[in-house]
Amino acid sequence: MKILIIDDEKSIRLSLSLGLKTFTDKIYSASSGEEGIKLFEKHKPDILIVDINLGGISGLKVLEKIRRKNKKCIIIMITYISEVKLAVEAMKLGANDYFTKPFNIQEIKKTIEDNIKYIKKSRELSKEDNKNGISLVGNSEYTMKVKAVIKKVSNIPHDTFILIQGESGTGKEVVAKSIHFNGIRKDKAYIALNCAAIPKSLQESELFGYEKGAFSDAKNHKSGLIEEANGGTLFLDEIGDMDILLQAKLLRVLQEKKFRSLGSTKEKCFAANIIAATNKNLLEEIKKGNFREDLYYRLNIIPINLKPLRERKEDVKDLIGYFINSYNNKLDKNVLGMCPEALDICINYEWKGNVRELKNFIERIMIFQENDFIEVEDLPQNVISHHSVENTPAIKGMNLEHVEMETISRVLRKNKWNITKTAQALGISRITLRRKIEKYSIRK
Repeated sequence: MKILIIDDEKSIRLSLSLGLKTFTDKIYSASSGEEGIKLFEKHKPDILIVDINLGGISGLKVLEKIRRKNKKCIIIMITYISEVKLAVEAMKLGANDYFTKPFNIQEIKKTIEDNIKYIKKSRELSKEDNKNGISLVGNSEYTMKVKAVIKKVSNIPHDTFILIQGESGTGKEVVAKSIHFNGIRKDKAYIALNCAAIPKSLQESELFGYEKGAFSDAKNHKSGLIEEANGGTLFLDEIGDMDILLQAKLLRVLQEKKFRSLGSTKEKCFAANIIAATNKNLLEEIKKGNFREDLYYRLNIIPINLKPLRERKEDVKDLIGYFINSYNNKLDKNVLGMCPEALDICINYEWKGNVRELKNFIERIMIFQENDFIEVEDLPQNVISHHSVENTPAIKGMNLEHVEMETISRVLRKNKWNITKTAQALGISRITLRRKIEKYSIRK
């Protein structure tokens, strides 16, 4: 477990580093946003603690940049009470939690402990995910049309080319797997290459393989992904990030159905379904000279364009039900569903990370869920805050402290002012709850 602290106050960095050593010895700290981003890219921490008010690049900019690169990292913001409006903005940008200075180190430790439990459980669940039987979830008119295309394409007897386009998290890989595993090729190889995850200098050897002695580090023969996918499906994820020179070589393979490993003079035959996916606008990339026009038209035989979740809100309810059932099975739980009020908040949330964000959201809730139904107070604070500030006329204009006060009051009433139950439901200690009741002057 790795933790990164970004704060321009040395005393804050020191106190957090010392206080969190009980969880891990891999704690890194930075005094500026610029330094913090470099450390983040180098160490890839699981948990990030960021001061909103930094010198140079602001904490909000740090949050925004890192959230674009990593959707799963837990990000906790620190701010002074006078800057609580900035905390509202931070929650909208994807922060998981916030604390005001001066903070109680025990409160932060409790939050870190809960998040570490979540991260570990989430990794276990990821290992258990089975690629078989994957299907697109939703019954909106748009989703039903996409399902019809998937069904038709998955049973085409000859090899073809499919291009899936859509924002990150819309389900491009799910569509690719649905085409393969629900069709006539389900018993054949399904091989995936994420072009964005592999340095461009290594993409060619990954794709084509190499012979022993082809280059200095080639100690043995290595089969490429093209060869491994022969007869099945080759999925080229984030193809917009493929090296421009490699694109020309790929086009030749797709046209001639033959390829050579690096260092080999022998051509091998190749036949497979080719599914490519990207979150980029390839026509714009062509204009910029980053993508070959001839490769685009070769791949775009069967286009599938996935809409963002905010444009098909009718699917949110089905997706929530699907993920709850999925995690009930994985976690051996029996959560019956989500209450209407909480469901309404989720349907109207913007889901910038699309289906992936919704899946992670339900996973987090389900790991900690103990009651039969998911209530409003079980939702993460950033989702509640967004709904309260943006969509609820009764408290429009309130800052995050008002939202926190309203949430605590509601949970107290639900639990008939049982302090222990309320603290457990809110995920805070009894001492913290009593302090907040006193702070906000909440009365029965």
